[in-house]
Amino acid sequence: MTIDNSHQHLLAFDAHELLIFAARYCYGRKTIAAAAFAQQLAEAWPTIPAHTRRVIQRDLEREFEDDDKARAEGRAYRPLGMDCDRQAWELVRQAWLREDEA
Repeated sequence: MTIDNSHQHLLAFDAHELLIFAARYCYGRKTIAAAAFAQQLAEAWPTIPAHTRRVIQRDLEREFEDDDKARAEGRAYRPLGMDCDRQAWELVRQAWLREDEA
């Protein structure tokens, strides 16, 4: 078996779509992978193209609204996961709020 180290196979995908899809997949997950993704997304936020940021921001704001409602109603399922997961997503929200202030 030969392993292709050229990364050419990645060119078949739209990186911005993959980023959006990865974020959507991670919302509500209760794993270290979801929290790590959110933290890395927050760090990379200023470098992500505006159109990609807008989609992620819109989606994530909806998740925060749904999560707030679920917590207020005492539901077991929370759209942003456990408290530690929500804190990681909050880092992303803080990244765009800092950007809005600039």
